[in-house]
Amino acid sequence: MIRDIASELHTRPNTVIQWRDRYLRNGLKGLYDEPRSGKPKKYPADLKIRIVKLIETDPPAGHAVWNGPLIAHKLGVSDDTIWKILRDEGIQLQRHRSWCVSTDPEFTSKSVDVIGLYMDPPDNAMVISVDEKPWNASSGKTNRLRKNTQ
Repeated sequence: MIRDIASELHTRPNTVIQWRDRYLRNGLKGLYDEPRSGKPKKYPADLKIRIVKLIETDPPAGHAVWNGPLIAHKLGVSDDTIWKILRDEGIQLQRHRSWCVSTDPEFTSKSVDVIGLYMDPPDNAMVISVDEKPWNASSGKTNRLRKNTQ
């Protein structure tokens, strides 16, 4: 039975035995991670707060969003420390991104022009939109043309 479980979980039988024994000794609490060897990492107690406050502000000029190295540079700590804290706190920087974030100073005026084409296309014109996401021919999606019904 141990071998079957190990095979199903793609691990070694000794690992299955170790977890079984921990469960038998301590119940569900035995399944939690135990303290690991090695010196614990230390960083200032207020660093978490400083990171959260920083990512709520606009990123430096030339950057659309904050990333680990930018935060680390700004706060004077290592990239690894930033990523560890973000991971521990459940903060995922990529979730804060948006398709409309741009560093182009003319982004607003350009987007108004593009949106204007959709809202009021010129007579006898075809407006074609190209998404940045690559199209996969095997996905079953088809190109769709929308008729101007004015």
